[in-house]
Amino acid sequence: MELQPAVIRIEDYKLEEMLRCPEQFASIHEGRKREGDVNWRQMTQFAASHTVNDFYMLPVEARTPEAVEALVERRWTNRHYKFLSEEHYVQTKRTVAENLVLFLLGGACAETPILTFEQFTPYVEELDMELSQIFHAIAGDGSGDAGGCIVQKFAVDADREALTLFFHMTSVVCMSAFERLPSRIEVLSLLEGKRIPFVPTEASLKQSYDYMYLIKSLLPEADAFKVNPGRDVPFCS
Repeated sequence: MELQPAVIRIEDYKLEEMLRCPEQFASIHEGRKREGDVNWRQMTQFAASHTVNDFYMLPVEARTPEAVEALVERRWTNRHYKFLSEEHYVQTKRTVAENLVLFLLGGACAETPILTFEQFTPYVEELDMELSQIFHAIAGDGSGDAGGCIVQKFAVDADREALTLFFHMTSVVCMSAFERLPSRIEVLSLLEGKRIPFVPTEASLKQSYDYMYLIKSLLPEADAFKVNPGRDVPFCS
């Protein structure tokens, strides 16, 4: 019988939390998480993600601007006190609804994606850890190449640090899970209404591995990033 060491697994949402607010991340994952720790950005992301998923479950003929607005209304939080003000609460909902209509019905997104909201958790041998990421949408790139695809994410946070993380992590996950890079990676900014593209290459892939290795080296000694935290697990070979 051997001892299986704890496996490091980096999940995209945990990593985003850690990079955005290290102190809050530490308190949440040391067992001090409270309902009040959820902020307006997380609530907005939750509502928007579910709206997109609901949208793609509708028949094509029912996918109208009015339907998108109704789905946003249904999914939107009623905890307006978590926003900066009542006006911020109302304006954020309106902005997200308008930009989702723009993206989903304005040509930025495929009518029939290959996959929506699928989670992939490949083991990355080069990094000796697992990466877990939810892909909001994967669509064909129109090139005629059966494997050519575009990976898209609907994001509240689209600052430079968040974009860098998403582009690098997506490149590594795609290479590990599909053994090839996507033709393009895109972030659809829910607050700015911008489509931000990135075209990965063999050269950028090396940078992506280096980036994720650096992230691994900076991880806190927290059980939040371990598959079997806090102990070695015996297993039979």
